[in-house]
Amino acid sequence: MKMIIALLACMLFASMAAADDDPQQAIPARLKLMFERLDKPLDIAPVVVQADWAIAGWRQAGRGGRVLLKKTHHGWSIYLSSGDSLKDAGTLEKIGLPASDAAGLAAKLKEAETSLDPSALALFSSFEGTVMMMNAASNGAGGHEGHAQ
Repeated sequence: MKMIIALLACMLFASMAAADDDPQQAIPARLKLMFERLDKPLDIAPVVVQADWAIAGWRQAGRGGRVLLKKTHHGWSIYLSSGDSLKDAGTLEKIGLPASDAAGLAAKLKEAETSLDPSALALFSSFEGTVMMMNAASNGAGGHEGHAQ
């Protein structure tokens, strides 16, 4: 019996570790943990990744935007929230991404967003300004209150 419990625990741990390693699962899970509420479900799509950087689109309660995330030793952390500016490789370079990562991320985002409904793209574009969220003190924790009301 102890052997079965140990095997089940190992399988559970392995599946959790695999989910943490897959940004397509880890990023939405992290964002939902931080921002989703029972009365306000959070939709995360698309998620595109280049090296240690990712961009995810989000929609919640008639609002939306995009987040730039950076992989740290704590996992994926929100670097900033914005709207259409995150579609531009030049802007991503100005933020601090290496040119190759900025270009790759922008190209992947463009490709991923081609299949989305125009209403989703309009919500992503509705985020006004840029809200910096990652620093040494916060480790990426914070809200997304800066988006358009």
